[in-house]
Amino acid sequence: MFSLTRQERQVLLFLITVTLVGMGINFLGKRYSSFKAIACPNQDFGKIDLNTADKDLLISIPGIGEKLAKRIITYREKQASFSNVEELKSIKGISDYRYEKIKDYFIVK
Repeated sequence: MFSLTRQERQVLLFLITVTLVGMGINFLGKRYSSFKAIACPNQDFGKIDLNTADKDLLISIPGIGEKLAKRIITYREKQASFSNVEELKSIKGISDYRYEKIKDYFIVK
């Protein structure tokens, strides 16, 4: 039916092999949570440092508006810096509910 050269058959076999290996890795990644730990060794990657974040960066977090961003910066300036993320609870406008929604976006270095 198809007349393929030896080189074309090798390329086709290679592409099929790469596809199957990729599907296998994807399956294992979804099936075993320990595999995810290997894939993402740094759990702090992408988190925002509370001690260096500017207003625009804080506003980019869901649940933080302009006023709350200003309060966070004012608190940071008064306290010299944040020592941990839980200090966000001390800021007016951050209830326990809001804290639970935003805490995973931040880190304190």
